[in-house]
Amino acid sequence: MEATRRDFLGFALGGMGIVGALGVLYPVVKTLAPSAASTTEAKVEIDPEKVPEMGIRVTSWKGKPLFVIKLPEGFEGKHNYDVKDTFNDAGKLNQDLFKGKRVFALIGVCTHLGCIPLWKPEGDSDLPEPHLHCPCHGGLYTPWGDVIGGPPPRPLWVPPQKLEGGRLIVGEPGFVERLV
Repeated sequence: MEATRRDFLGFALGGMGIVGALGVLYPVVKTLAPSAASTTEAKVEIDPEKVPEMGIRVTSWKGKPLFVIKLPEGFEGKHNYDVKDTFNDAGKLNQDLFKGKRVFALIGVCTHLGCIPLWKPEGDSDLPEPHLHCPCHGGLYTPWGDVIGGPPPRPLWVPPQKLEGGRLIVGEPGFVERLV
């Protein structure tokens, strides 16, 4: 059987259609696939000595902002926050996870609409206690990330973390076993 001019044009047009379809599908698949930052088993090590007392160090973990907070000795007993009945995935308040820890990490993304809260170590006119404040919709969190005001439905996320050799290691199970 001999190929005709019509057969050749049919094959050429079909080939261009396949190349065009691949050209459209590739960016769609690339966009929907998770980023490398979110799929890697990230581990971040922080030297607590480099975080000032009542200060915060911002870094990133798995593509999200990570707040490393250092509280002064005895801070827990001095402040009384009116915490809402919102609990993390472990069914607890974040403060219970951090019991006795002066240095810890929180994922710095508001649980309402994903904004980045601000650290207010001196408080402000609305709340004189140290807190995290999401300025977009008025979300308020304790230094441990528990909800004390505004629309957030749950506390800030807490990544797995441990203290080892004088360093805070985020991304490995320890005093927080898993993401909650």
